[in-house]
Amino acid sequence: MVLFLFTSGIFSQINDSWIGIWKGELVILNEAGTDKMSSIHMELHITKTDSANIYNWRIVYKDSTKDDRKYLLRTIDKKNGKYVVDEKDGILLEANLFENTLVSRFEVENSLLDISYKLDADKIVFEVISSLVKPTSSTLSQLEQVQVNSYTVTSIQRAYLFRSP
Repeated sequence: MVLFLFTSGIFSQINDSWIGIWKGELVILNEAGTDKMSSIHMELHITKTDSANIYNWRIVYKDSTKDDRKYLLRTIDKKNGKYVVDEKDGILLEANLFENTLVSRFEVENSLLDISYKLDADKIVFEVISSLVKPTSSTLSQLEQVQVNSYTVTSIQRAYLFRSP
């Protein structure tokens, strides 16, 4: 198995089309193969700041009195689609923009998280895929002698967020 990754020319930019207050329900699927799920209200507020290339990136779960995360999205290298989500407490999460999808991958408390925000016409599709950091299995290609590690996905969270008038 050989993977070819082409990255030239696939980057876009965070621009005014992302600006707005986006609202929807975050659906949380906790066990693969079951109907176990829950949902909570979610909002994403993207607004300009007084500084060039920095956006307010505010995530609200349930309501602002319970879980209100006031982050910044900092542009690091617009041409190459490199951004950072600044949690304003010392945590900086690298993010990359591929066309209209902002993607971040990081490890926290023995979980590997893949987070994406996809701007799709009238909505933003927000998704979190969580897996264990430690591989659950490893296999080896006999032909190419390439080791492949597999990771158990422990949950998927998805929200379709629509621009609020």
